[in-house]
Amino acid sequence: MKRINFEKILLFFFVASWVNLPGIIYEKWSLDLLTAGHGKNLIPYLLPLLLLLFSYYFYRSEWSTRFGNPFYGVAHMIVNKTTTEDKVLGVLIIYMIFINHITAILDSSESNLRMIMPLITAHFFYWLYRRYSLISNLDNLNEFFGQCVFFSIMIMLCLQMLMFFGFIPGLVDIADADTQQKLFNFIQVNGMHIGSTSFMGLILLFLLLFYNIKLPAPIIFTGFLIIFVALIVNQVRGALLPAVLLLLLYFLGKLNLRNILFLILAASLILMFYFNNLDSRIFSFDASANERVLLMTKTWDSFIEYPVFGQGSYFAQNLRFGFTVQFVVHNYYLRFLVSYGVVGFIIFLCYLQPLFLRRFRYKDLVGLFVVFSIFTFDAYLYWAIMIIAAFHNDDINEVSLKKKELIMKAV
Repeated sequence: MKRINFEKILLFFFVASWVNLPGIIYEKWSLDLLTAGHGKNLIPYLLPLLLLLFSYYFYRSEWSTRFGNPFYGVAHMIVNKTTTEDKVLGVLIIYMIFINHITAILDSSESNLRMIMPLITAHFFYWLYRRYSLISNLDNLNEFFGQCVFFSIMIMLCLQMLMFFGFIPGLVDIADADTQQKLFNFIQVNGMHIGSTSFMGLILLFLLLFYNIKLPAPIIFTGFLIIFVALIVNQVRGALLPAVLLLLLYFLGKLNLRNILFLILAASLILMFYFNNLDSRIFSFDASANERVLLMTKTWDSFIEYPVFGQGSYFAQNLRFGFTVQFVVHNYYLRFLVSYGVVGFIIFLCYLQPLFLRRFRYKDLVGLFVVFSIFTFDAYLYWAIMIIAAFHNDDINEVSLKKKELIMKAV
């Protein structure tokens, strides 16, 4: 029992680091290199726990007894347990490094790992969870993993809401009277976390709708309520629009009279809200939206100049645009295209396929829609999207196992 509880504690903190829970509390010290500055506190505070989980996994695996030298054992474990996605990622990283160095020489610029390290960091969490699931003592590992994801994201969203409404002072954002007035009048707060927490809410919304996270119905209902409140309060259009489309796709996949009536009611409420709030930031094409269009247009023009192999790490340092402050385009696949061209993007898609689309089921296609929705409105790779890949692969393996059991019973 003690070993089981130890594993559960380790796994919860592992998931907490995966969704970057510490980053919403304190972000003055972090290893920015790993996440291009967009993974505050992803590693430093939970690094000992991650190392402990990895060490525990290695200790319980066959590789700790096969070799006298533990470093030799770790190296063999990593090499011999590679999957298709691991190999494709290796090819992609080699290609990205090559393009970075070649373009740096040609342009007399600096080669960097700004686009590479977030990929490695994101894949590390997925890689470790997939390997750990093979040797875990937990009989219901998949169920407990889903519960850890649910509560980790719920804690993030609740902390942000409590912070905004002034119940928890002293966090990164200042919860003052002006902030509260904006919230109650549906005006977006200039918070540092609204983007990441909104996308985390979108990811959890997808998992709750299309996967079975085994928790009591009142807790699941509370989760939906908190997600919707956070999305409305944050007013991040890049998360709100995909959330609305996600709900539409969910009900379209389960068409019956009750769902049709619900869609009609929801559409009516949305139209009423729209016509009563035409001046709201959510529906207006403001300076931020205009600037995003400018960034996309300028970046597309830069991509057309070198469409095959891209411009490498030169892009992140030099191709920044904007009306006043210079930004990198807020679109991940546009950024990837301009940096590594069509060739690099094709390799990237080959990497995503075994992660999110091992089978062409409806919910797998919707999951890929969620991933590319986040890519559409953000410039960086959110490592938390790999949680969707973990759910996808757990579900595929579980379905395959049940089919084998049915075949064995038939025989």
